Amino acid sequence: MMKILLLVAGLLTPFSGQDTVHQTVSPQAAGHMVRAVQTFPDHHAVPADFHTLNGVSLEDTRADVLKKLGKPLRIKKDLLQLSTEYQYPDVIVGMRGDVVSYVHVDPAAGRIQVNDEWLPLKRQTLDQALGGSQFTAEDGEVYVRGQRAIKVFTDETSDKPKYVEFFDETEW
Repeated sequence: MMKILLLVAGLLTPFSGQDTVHQTVSPQAAGHMVRAVQTFPDHHAVPADFHTLNGVSLEDTRADVLKKLGKPLRIKKDLLQLSTEYQYPDVIVGMRGDVVSYVHVDPAAGRIQVNDEWLPLKRQTLDQALGGSQFTAEDGEVYVRGQRAIKVFTDETSDKPKYVEFFDETEW
């Protein structure tokens, strides 16, 4: 009787967080209760790190970018930032030397991909998905993870996104 009460209590015990609990009693357990806990990732969790923006990493080389995005529409030297820009329909990849320095996404894209998650370019959605901005600048919101940042530049009159940039803070 005690074993049945323990089994029922185990089934009714609430668990916090995102754990999924499976209660099983196998013949091999010989009367012992076995509890298996499996955690499933929360797809709506705030990212702990920024690895990529629209599939491009700040560690990518020129060859990586060409492999991922193909031939650019245009290649342009930016003398102010001392970089070479690879321009694609909705994204510009800035290269310094042979490594990505920044990724710039045009608002015409309507969305951005942070790591593996696509997000609409709406301030409220971005704030929720990215955990709120760490800094509010004159020209936009800055989301920081370690040394990497995503800045959503906004139009001062409409508060709508003008563009988004992904960069390493130590480089600027």
